[in-house]
Amino acid sequence: MEFITKGTYYILGNGITFEDDEIEILPYLKVRKVKELSVFELAGLGAKGFSQWSLIEPFCYMKNNFEIISSENKSTFGYDILNRAWLLNTLLVLRKKTNINSIALLNQSWNDLKNVNDVKANLCDYHIKMLRIGALSELKVESVDIKWIKDYYENANTLAFENEKFRYSLEVINSWRYCVDVKSAIAILWAAIESIVDVSIEISYRLSLSIASLLSERGDERIKKFKDIKKLYGLRSKVIHGSNLKESEIEKSLVESFKLLSELVMYMIENNKMIKSSDFENAIFK
Repeated sequence: MEFITKGTYYILGNGITFEDDEIEILPYLKVRKVKELSVFELAGLGAKGFSQWSLIEPFCYMKNNFEIISSENKSTFGYDILNRAWLLNTLLVLRKKTNINSIALLNQSWNDLKNVNDVKANLCDYHIKMLRIGALSELKVESVDIKWIKDYYENANTLAFENEKFRYSLEVINSWRYCVDVKSAIAILWAAIESIVDVSIEISYRLSLSIASLLSERGDERIKKFKDIKKLYGLRSKVIHGSNLKESEIEKSLVESFKLLSELVMYMIENNKMIKSSDFENAIFK
């Protein structure tokens, strides 16, 4: 798809709840509830050129539909209109709203399908099958989530535009949910973690020490974090190498791996910088 920089697009989504009918994240980025979709109106989109309309039909019978409204903003640095909506979706996943699913885009509101002309529509990052992990499936978007995204959205936008490693970490935060199984999800989560830390020898010890020093204060808190990460890395290795583990242990490994990658990504967003080897060294030795 071409790089979209003009106009307004409406991205249909499902899988979160929020109080107000509409939430403004930034002047050019909003989230709005979508009323019940009509199969007949969707079919009308098909008649006007949206050949994939039937894949959206299941959402006519679901609750919690919404649309992300993304508009042009000449002063924004980074992603185009559609990718800014993807970034908002991903930041909500980062806040543990892992059931969120961006389904399809349209050049007019999904709340008014009767009067759509000059249809521009397509499927988004939509997967029929997603991993559902109870410990990570928070549906309600709280005020603290909205405030965090408002405060740090542009940091994430700029970091993603400028840094391939950060983009990769965001893509993994979003895409682990579409893996064929939990083991595969754990593998890509750790690929992103190891990409950030970038150690090649004594990986378990050095990775655990580096992350614990960066994320935790000196003393008992850091020691516990170090031990927890080292244990988690060992569990990760057992999962990936096919050791005989209980399903509950494998799911716990996924949950903790996601949380660890999330901590690192949020650290970068909140500090508005990539993590460098010098950051780990300073955290350890200073």
